[in-house]
Amino acid sequence: MNVVNKIPNIIGVIFAVWFLLTSWIWTYWGALYISYPVGLLSLLILLFSSNQYAKQTIKIILIAGFIVSATALILVR
Repeated sequence: MNVVNKIPNIIGVIFAVWFLLTSWIWTYWGALYISYPVGLLSLLILLFSSNQYAKQTIKIILIAGFIVSATALILVR
């Protein structure tokens, strides 16, 4: 796998980590503007990625971010 094929996977992992770290911010619906657009981009990279390790990593991080986000939204309300 050359460097050009690794770049989208690296960006996908970075976006997924951003989603995980910012998904709990529900003050003034901040997660909808700060976290979820980046999470959706990471999901698109996950769908079109050919690397199985990157797919597994991005999937785990996105699921963890969604659980954090849902938990924070329930606790805020």
